[in-house]
Amino acid sequence: MSIQKSKLQLARRLSQLVFFILLIAGFYMNIRMVIIILLPATLFFGNFFCGWICPFGTIQELMSNIGSIFFKKKIKMPKSLQKYLQYSRYLLFAILILGILDFILIPLNGYTSFMGIFSEEGISALSIISLVLMITYLLASMVFERVFCNYICTESAKYGILSMTRIFSIKRNEETCVNCKKCDHVCPMNITISEYNHVRNGQCINCFKCIDTCPIEGTLKYTRVKLPIINRKKE
Repeated sequence: MSIQKSKLQLARRLSQLVFFILLIAGFYMNIRMVIIILLPATLFFGNFFCGWICPFGTIQELMSNIGSIFFKKKIKMPKSLQKYLQYSRYLLFAILILGILDFILIPLNGYTSFMGIFSEEGISALSIISLVLMITYLLASMVFERVFCNYICTESAKYGILSMTRIFSIKRNEETCVNCKKCDHVCPMNITISEYNHVRNGQCINCFKCIDTCPIEGTLKYTRVKLPIINRKKE
């Protein structure tokens, strides 16, 4: 593992720590308007919010790391199911936009419950069920990485949709790739990175774990890609 790749993960961890401290200190809500700047930036650079800023995502990663102490192998969603289930959060996002079935979305939204703990409003009677589900998501993260982010979070769906136009993405060098699939196994969002030239996928949160784990230097890198991008499967 190169020093450069290690520094990349260190920078991400520091970013997560800073925003989590801001949340605990009560300043996170005050900078939410600044974070909105990420929305247009996502159109070009992809989703950095979920992988670098979101406090609930940070806690899920922490639970995943704790889980690694007790469980040697994490659960991975089978491809046959992943190709359909990956759209579940977009369906929930559409329901949110339409303003229907709020009685379903409120309990499901673990992110809102988590943020509510640190807000002045506190926890209402209505959010008790949601709080229980939030804890369930965190416990599930010990054996299944970012289960909430993958299938339920409407916030990540919003950034995922915007990131589909990104011109900066993770590029895979087919010539140097040894097809070890380590990038696939380490991806917390269940993307089969080894099958594509460019990771122009709405699920990608720019955590760069795939780059960090790749054994061949330069095979995976985050860079500008020329348009039009053909995100085809390898032959």
